[in-house]
Amino acid sequence: MDTKLRIVVIQHALELKERSNTAKHALAALKHAEQRVYGLKDVPLVLDDLHDAWLLWPGAEPKPEVTPSTLVVLDGSWSQTRRMVQRLPEVRRLPRYSVTPKAGRVSLREAPAGGMSTLEALAAALRELESEEAGARLEALHEALLARQRAERGYVGKGR
Repeated sequence: MDTKLRIVVIQHALELKERSNTAKHALAALKHAEQRVYGLKDVPLVLDDLHDAWLLWPGAEPKPEVTPSTLVVLDGSWSQTRRMVQRLPEVRRLPRYSVTPKAGRVSLREAPAGGMSTLEALAAALRELESEEAGARLEALHEALLARQRAERGYVGKGR
C-alpha cells in the first residue's frame, strides 16, 4: 500500500521472533515503511534522519497542526518500548502523536490504557493522517490476523 507518510518501525530485537508480532505485517503491507532493529549486538541503530518525525505513542497528546512526514513506531512489549524511549534520546525528543483505541477492541496481549498492537495503532494513525481507506485496509489486515491467531489458540466461540 502506497502512503505519503514515511513509517519507521524501530523493533526490539526480542520481538523479531514473536509469532504474534504485527509489525512484520505492517512492514510488508506499507510501501514507505522501514524496519530498524534495536538491541542487536554490534549493529548500530541509525536514528540521525528523524529530525522531522513524530513518535506514535499512547497518551492524550495534541494533534499536530501539520501532518508529519515521518511517523516513528516502537515495536516490542510495553516494558521494552518504554525502555527504548528512555534509552534513545533521538526518540525521546520526538513530538508525540497519539491515537485512541476503538471501543470494544479485542487483543491477544494485555495493553495499558491507550495501548494497541503496532498494526492496530498504525491503522488508526493512517486513518487520521492519510485517509479512511488507508486506515481501513490496515485495520482489515489486523482483524484477519487476530481472527487467525484466535482460531489457532482455540478462542473461537469462547467470547475472548
